[in-house]
Formats: sequence, C-alpha cells, structure tokens
Amino acid sequence: MRKGIMLTMICGIVATTAGAQTETSDSIRAQQLDEVVIEASNQRINAEVSTYIPMVRQKNAAQNAVSLLSQMSIPQISVDPVSQTIQTAHGQDVSVFIDFIPATSEDLKGMRTQDVKKVEYYTHPADARFQGAKYVINFVMQKYEWGGYTKLNANKWFGVNRTEGSVYSKIAYKKMTFDLFADEIYLTNRHTGQNSVENFRFADLYGMGPKDVSRVSEMRLGRYRNNSNDISFRALYDTENIQISNRIAYSLTNVPRNDVGNTLTYSDALFPSTESFTKTSSKDWALKYSGEYFFMLSKQTGLNVDASYTYGHNDLNSDYTAHDDLSIINNAKEEIHKLSVYLHLNWNPGKANRFVTNFGVQHDWNIINYYGNSPSKQKYDVGIYFLGQNYQHIFNEKWNVGAGLAWIWETNRISGVNADNNFPQTNINATWSPNDKHQLYLTANYGSMFPGSSQKSPNMLQQDELMWYRGTPELNDYKYTNALLSYTWLPDNRWQLSADAYLGMIKDRCVTLYSPTGPDGTMLRQYFNGGNYFSEYVGVSATGKFFGGKLVGKLRPQFWIRKTTGEYAWHDNQLTCTAQLNYYLGNFYIFGWYMTPGKYQETHSGVISKSPSKYQIEIGWGKNGWNISASAYNFAHTSWEDLKETLTSEYYSFDRTTFGTQHHARYTISVSYTIGYGKKVQRKNEISGTGTADSAILK
Repeated sequence: MRKGIMLTMICGIVATTAGAQTETSDSIRAQQLDEVVIEASNQRINAEVSTYIPMVRQKNAAQNAVSLLSQMSIPQISVDPVSQTIQTAHGQDVSVFIDFIPATSEDLKGMRTQDVKKVEYYTHPADARFQGAKYVINFVMQKYEWGGYTKLNANKWFGVNRTEGSVYSKIAYKKMTFDLFADEIYLTNRHTGQNSVENFRFADLYGMGPKDVSRVSEMRLGRYRNNSNDISFRALYDTENIQISNRIAYSLTNVPRNDVGNTLTYSDALFPSTESFTKTSSKDWALKYSGEYFFMLSKQTGLNVDASYTYGHNDLNSDYTAHDDLSIINNAKEEIHKLSVYLHLNWNPGKANRFVTNFGVQHDWNIINYYGNSPSKQKYDVGIYFLGQNYQHIFNEKWNVGAGLAWIWETNRISGVNADNNFPQTNINATWSPNDKHQLYLTANYGSMFPGSSQKSPNMLQQDELMWYRGTPELNDYKYTNALLSYTWLPDNRWQLSADAYLGMIKDRCVTLYSPTGPDGTMLRQYFNGGNYFSEYVGVSATGKFFGGKLVGKLRPQFWIRKTTGEYAWHDNQLTCTAQLNYYLGNFYIFGWYMTPGKYQETHSGVISKSPSKYQIEIGWGKNGWNISASAYNFAHTSWEDLKETLTSEYYSFDRTTFGTQHHARYTISVSYTIGYGKKVQRKNEISGTGTADSAILK
C-alpha cells in the first residue's frame, strides 16, 4: 500500500508597454518621430517564483490544464500529454494548486483554460496554503462576481475500446462556491496478458533432488473489462483571509472480467504440456471526506489544516487452473480506514525571515480476509507521525537560502508483529536570480523511505504450480540522498532555455528475492533489503516561438547514467529525448509529440524494463465554449506489446513480454462544451473524482 508524506523544507508580472507620441510645432514644418515599442514580457523569474502568462491561442486550443501546461512548455517542468502526468524536469512530483487550493488530476481535466490569467511555478514556497510542498504549480484564475457554468465532456478511443463522459457544474454566490462532478469510464480489451520464458533452479523439488526447469508460457486469449464512476460535491468559502473547503466524494471501480489463458510447456518431463486459465475480478469502492482550512492569523502568520477520512472496501477474486488437478483460489475481502490531519504554520516576522512548521498524523487500518487455498485474516495498523521545521532566508528578490529538518515516527502493527521506527529527513536549497531572466537553483535532500504494508505481509500465497509469494515483516526502511543543480534563462518572449544536472542514490533498497524455499521445494518470492541504486543525468531544455508565437517547438535531451549493486548489479548509459511542436492557425491548432524508447532497472526490483517510443499527432479547434480535437497516438505501432522485461538471479530468471493498450495505436475524438449562466461567471478551481482507497492486499 502506497503511502506518501509530503515533508518540505521551505522555502507579479512585469508588463511594460510604452509608446512615443509625436508633437507638431507651431511652425509649418512638423517633425515625425519613429514609434518606439517595448515588448511586454509574458514570463518572469526571480528567486522565489517563476511566472508565465499563456498566450490567448494556447488557452483557446487547450482542452484542459495539462494540455495548457504542455503547450506553454515551461522549462522547469515535464508534461506527458498521453499519461497526463506533470513532473519537474528532474522527475519529481509537482503539487498542483488552483488559486492556492489543491487540485486533483480530474480538476485539471475540467478546467476552463480561458480563465487562466497566469501560471506560477514555486520551489520551496513558504505559503502555508501550499501545505509544505517542495515544487508547486499554481494556476491564478480570472475571478467573477457571481454565476455558474456547466461543462460537458466526451472522449472516445478507436483502436482501443474506451469511452469516457463527464459533467461538471459550478455555481458561485458572494463568498460561497458549490461544485458537483460526475463521470464514467468504460474500457474493454481482448489483448491483455503476458508471454514469458522462466528458468528455475530447484535444490530439491518434490523430494526428487536438484532440478533445472524452464517454463514457457504463451498467451492464447485475454479478456478485460473495466467500469469506473466518480461523483463528488464541494462547498467552498473564500475570502481574503479565510478559505474553507469541504468535499465529499464517492468512487467505484468494477472489473468484472480480467481473464487470461496461456499455453504452458516445460523442459522437464515431470510437467506435461498443458493450458492454464486465470480468472480474476475485483470491485473497489471508497467514500472520502476532505477538508482544507486556511486562516490568515495576522499579516505575518498563516495556518493551513488539511484533514481527510476515507472508508473503503475492496473485493478481489482470483482462480488459476492448470493441468487436470491444479486449482489455486486466492480471494480477498478488505476493509479500509484512512485518517490524516496535517498542519502547516508559516510565520514571516520580516521580509528576510520565513519559518514554516509542519506537523502531521496519518493512520491506516486495513482488515483483510483471505479465503481459498490459503485462508487467513490479516490486520494492519500503520501510523505515521512527523514534525518538521523549515527556514528560508530571503536576502532580496535576487537570492535566498533555506534549510529544513523533519523527524518521522512510524508504527507498524501487522497481525501481531510490531515494527516501529523513526528517522530524520533533511533538505537544503539556494536560489540566485540576478535579474528577471536568469535563475540558478541548488537543492540537496537526505531521508528515509518505508515499504508498503503489502510488502510486509506475513501471509503466503500460491501463484502457480512452481511459484509462491509472501511479504517480509522484518523489512527495513531504506535511505535516499540526492542533489540537483539547475539553470534557467528566459532571454525574451521567444526563448526558454534551461540546463540541469542530477545525482541520486537509494541505499539498501527494497527488492524481490527468489529462493527454492517454498512448499515442496518450489520457488518463493519475497522482499529483502539489498544493494544500492545510483542515478545521474545531465539535460537541457530549449523552447522557441516563431512567427509571432504561431509556431512553438520544444526539445528536451537527457543523458542518463544508472548503476545498481548487490543481487541485481547492473550498469547502463542512455540518451533520451522528448520533442514537441505546436502550430496555431486562427482557431485551429496542430500538435505533435515524441518520446524516445526507454530502458531502466526498476527502483525496487531487479527487473530491467524496455518500453517502445511514444508519439502523437493532434488536430483541434476551439471557439465560444467548444473544443473539438482528433488525435492519432502511436499510429505505426500495431503490436499490442506494452513492455519487455528481463530478470536474472541465482535461482530464478525470466524474459517477459506484457501485452496491453498502453502503446498500441489508437485514435481519439474529444468534444467539450461549456455553458455559462448568470451575470458574471466565477470559474475557479474545479473538483472531480479521487479514485478508490489504496489497498494492502498482497499481490
């Protein structure tokens, strides 16, 4: 089960226009002066914040907030228009806010981009409303007196059978804003599954002594169907000194069918050739309350409280059959409770000093009933507590330095097994911006990360005729250290340039371990701490705008060096590149995007993954509330291959090809329409579904 703890170490647009007015003398002769025009700047950078003003044509063409960020090509961030992810240029998550209120990914999909006044990018902000986030994108929206709007959106994939529809409605009156959101997504796929060649080295299999067995699995059929629904309601009270947001959301994900059939052959006569069939289904739902409370206590002090509670229920059913006498049933029912409260207090006693105190409590309770071949009941009681202090010294608008220290306490109660821990997290950062065109940024971090609850599960389950798997309750936390140096240069409105270098290490990382210690000498997969993971890169980013901003191009090459030690020692150098091009013609636009193939060893396993290139061409039109687009993604990639993976260890290795929809050619038509009503429409941050609760079920 994934847990995230945001611990941070803290941290106006200049538009000038001028013209010369000619003067006529009293005499007959008049002297005409040449007109002098100083171009208004739509991008500005200093030691605290980078500000970008989107062009009207960009706002008109963008279907949502992620699309707008992609078209703006902000040099400090990286946007994947296909997966809709937003990260820093060095791969860290970016927290996104709309008018200082946290935004979900669905909020960004529903944004009316014409209302965006400017986009701000912060590093280590000292504002408590940003909840201690290190890297922040904040959309500043146009404000209106009163009114509302309803936004309808439909999205259809061809080549991959996926349909999505959503409706969002907002009404604002005086200081109150009310939001209602609902959506549905339907996806089917008949090309899901895996081909694999596995090699086992058994010390004593079924009492027959040492055996080396190769198992070849070839997919013969796959059927997948997914329905998901989200509905949410929020009431927001917003004044200059107080923001109160209360939101309740319900999410449902139903996978009635996830079936895979394979043909199996073996190198040992002990196992005759046969066919296997895996029948899987799941149903997850969650009800969540979240509250955001901000109070400006004084001119120097602000307090933000973020509280949430989630109740969820997950059902998982899995039945694996092979040969004539093997049936492995792994079913589970899970009840989930998640409670969290975070407090962020900022105090700015003067222009030069900024303090942020962070306190947080997160508690997760998971009760899992396994039934089938390996029945058991597991209880997880995991608590996270942290206290941190950050200090940022602002010398002036040109440069600042900051540092922070946080301490984390972790308590684990997993089916009677207790495992408590505590550790520090530290950060230092410095930013120098000699003028509004240059910025140099340096940061370094040290801390610990802890495994998920499922990785510590004491339960043992059977995967197939040769493999079992379980968690490791005694699994330890692992340390990380990283540093980043970046330089950004904005010479004028036509160019955005940046260069950066990164160095990171994860010590005693958590990886999978395979050993012939399962029942009857079969293979057992579990987790252990072993080896370090080093990653380094240097990269540049260049964006150019031509023909008055009608043509925008961006290039982002990076050279990576990756190295691991321990059981899965590995070394690789790789050059990657992302390129995109936008062309605007009136209300029409053309967008192209390309990403080179990827190769890497996964951070928390010894698996080496290779993914093909990704590319997309999109043509669209936007005007008067309408936005219509058609896109072609990976149109030359007719294969259903998503990923190629390899693993090599002492007792077990595999070569595996995963099939799915991630890289297959698809063609998409998207239509959205916004209907405004009232005297003035106040389009601020939007709401949407949050997804179901994180699960601790062992998989």
